[in-house]
Amino acid sequence: MGTPTVRIALVTASFLPKVGGAEFVVHHLAQQWCEMGHDVRILNYAASEPSHPEARYSVRRYSVLRGASRFGAHRFPFRWHVARQLRRLLEEYQPEFISVHFGYPTAVWLSGVKPLPRYLVTCHGPALNETPQGPRQRFGIDRLVAGVLSASAGAVALSSDGRRIMERIGVNPGKILDIPNGVDLARFQTPVTDFDLRAHFGLPADARIVLTVGRITWAKAHDAGIKAFAKVHAKLPETHYIMLGKGVSKWQPLATDLGVASNVVFCNGLYDSELVGAYQQADIFFLPSVKELCPMVVPEAMGAGLPAVVTNISGSQDMVQTGDNGFVVEPGDVDAMAEALQDLLEDDALRTRMAQASSIKAQNYAWERVGRLYLEHA
Repeated sequence: MGTPTVRIALVTASFLPKVGGAEFVVHHLAQQWCEMGHDVRILNYAASEPSHPEARYSVRRYSVLRGASRFGAHRFPFRWHVARQLRRLLEEYQPEFISVHFGYPTAVWLSGVKPLPRYLVTCHGPALNETPQGPRQRFGIDRLVAGVLSASAGAVALSSDGRRIMERIGVNPGKILDIPNGVDLARFQTPVTDFDLRAHFGLPADARIVLTVGRITWAKAHDAGIKAFAKVHAKLPETHYIMLGKGVSKWQPLATDLGVASNVVFCNGLYDSELVGAYQQADIFFLPSVKELCPMVVPEAMGAGLPAVVTNISGSQDMVQTGDNGFVVEPGDVDAMAEALQDLLEDDALRTRMAQASSIKAQNYAWERVGRLYLEHA
């Protein structure tokens, strides 16, 4: 007999077509659970129907009063308004398990709905990361979030650093579950044959390529990446740096000032098979971020078989180990970044060994495994 069908609601704030790590986590979890034979519905305030062409789940939308982000989504009347709608949507769907995404504001909103079936809360960045404009700094929500997470059946920590932050703000350690973000291994390990990364950007067929994927934001520290590449380029002038992400061309003047503009490609993004092909055909993945929680681009790069140079920050430090599948350096240490990149570029055997290690370690982040870890606690 097969596994009995379970009605699963994923309750989130933002969702596709808005593009971000958390949005894709929700999509992939929903898809995985649909493939397992479950009935899945996503409740969100961004979309009223699925926008992903492969979506197998249903979508329902709720609304948020204007001013919530400015005055505090946890305050009246914003919290009350959403809780009332969630109560109605959940009564209509009658889920047997709820996967809540974003400790703030989603879990705070849902905490006003009683009674609820068993639910887990996945804390993405806003509830845990200390950022200048984030809700932790603006509204002092630590105590509120800790109480909401401790009241759930389980609070999912996406990284070891995420667990430490949860414990520090007062979440019951016994409620914390260590479950990382995942990667679609079948997609990233299937060779892309109809896209040529070097030809697409007019690069030499034998060019060595360092790849960064990430939209423009201070947390990604693209400027440090360009500065590190400039040091590499001074010794290995045939190397090229491709930066994929919305708005990255902002750093074109810096590349020009450093004399490497002709070897740096700025692209707003590649999508679908072209993005997968970029990962597969690059030589090294490079993420110079100063702030993350569990960046999805790292397991994607690992799934495509890339050695990685990352910084010693949340998530990255769990997935990459120096000497195994790449190098971990301190955020902002441009010299260490350049040295790690150069070591990999100059040593084909080292690069191959680390690429193989990445492919093996990526198995731990397959969405099939991640999805089952969630359901083990359902």
